[in-house]
Amino acid sequence: MLEDGGSGAEEARATTTEQRVDAHPEVTALGAGAQRSWLTTTAIADVVAAEQRPFPAEEYERRLSAVRARMAEAGLAAMIVFRPSSVEYLCGYHTAETAPQPLLVTETDTYLYVPDLELGRSLASSRVGNLLYCGYADALRSLDVFFDHAIGELPKAARVGIELDHTSTPPRALELLREKGIEVVAGEHLVERVRLVLSAAEIDCMERAAEHTEAGVRAGFAAASEPGATDSSVAAAIAAALYREANSPSVWGPVVATGQRGGIPHSSWQHGPLGQGLTFVEFAGTHHRYHAPVMRTFTRAALDAPDRRLVEMSKAALTGVLETAKAGISAAEVARAGRAAIGVIPDDVVFHQLFGYPVGLAHKPHWMDGAPFYLTVDNEQPLEAGMAFHVPASFRIFGRSVVGLSHTFLVTESGTRVLTKGDAELVELP
Repeated sequence: MLEDGGSGAEEARATTTEQRVDAHPEVTALGAGAQRSWLTTTAIADVVAAEQRPFPAEEYERRLSAVRARMAEAGLAAMIVFRPSSVEYLCGYHTAETAPQPLLVTETDTYLYVPDLELGRSLASSRVGNLLYCGYADALRSLDVFFDHAIGELPKAARVGIELDHTSTPPRALELLREKGIEVVAGEHLVERVRLVLSAAEIDCMERAAEHTEAGVRAGFAAASEPGATDSSVAAAIAAALYREANSPSVWGPVVATGQRGGIPHSSWQHGPLGQGLTFVEFAGTHHRYHAPVMRTFTRAALDAPDRRLVEMSKAALTGVLETAKAGISAAEVARAGRAAIGVIPDDVVFHQLFGYPVGLAHKPHWMDGAPFYLTVDNEQPLEAGMAFHVPASFRIFGRSVVGLSHTFLVTESGTRVLTKGDAELVELP
């Protein structure tokens, strides 16, 4: 029941789900929490109009239809989605809050559960049929109030899919569902596998993200050329360039690892001077949280033979992947081509044997935020047109130096289309 003497809830029940979604969701207080006096019909309308969604209604309907088709194939009455990026994928909702805020997807409707402090973000960004809220502290303490409602929307002993492998799914959630008589079924990345193939609108976002990535590349090289440059000044210049014209932040980086620390995986800036040898950077530009990562490497001195060998291996791995990948080719075949291009890997070189991972829409903590569909020799699944991958072609002499030269690319029917800009070459700075 809304204030203003309005009959928003009653009117919503009289409309179809789609009509309700396109206007605004039915908003309901859960648990012992009273209706919020500030949640008026007028305020809801104002907040709903405050932001423009990245995609039209048809895009979200296409995504939901694909997920519901997979639910039907698996015999699921519903999916409960916790992964924040998948919640956004299906309904648009995104926020800085990290408390569990699940989305229930049934055969005919959607239900988003949030703390009351997130009503603004959910109304401004989401496209759902039902928005359910409880007190902020209640939402932080327990999922019981959310699941008590969700169970009421499901048939008795319903089979419900849930992603088990991601840290966003609280272990307590599984216990609660089973205690309440729900048959919990491993979702096997059901939503995330739908996300693997990007739509034309999503590809547009990736292309815009790649433009911001290239701005970061140029800014990083320019900052590294300045007298007295440090790893922190380079990182700051990259970050400023990534964000200057972006509409969303990157979820990870920028990474700047210079000299010996480059040979220690996942080291980054610490306000130290740039080494005279190799400096490695990795980051991603974004557009509506779609990420287009790159690795680049520069040097301020002539390379010795071991470091030149790292450059050759990195370029070979990247070329092998880009020249082999296309729709219908298996991920394993792409990885084998990359591996063959490298040749013999010296005993002192660290390489992760990963020739690519899917990228696109991502939330913290990393842009590797989807189904585990990797370009590795043990993945025999075929690539599909519209998939996007980052090729993390980084090679290290452990504890000594690193070279990483990469691109983000799109799979097409005939081959690959590189989305990130510029040449993946070692840059020699003055």
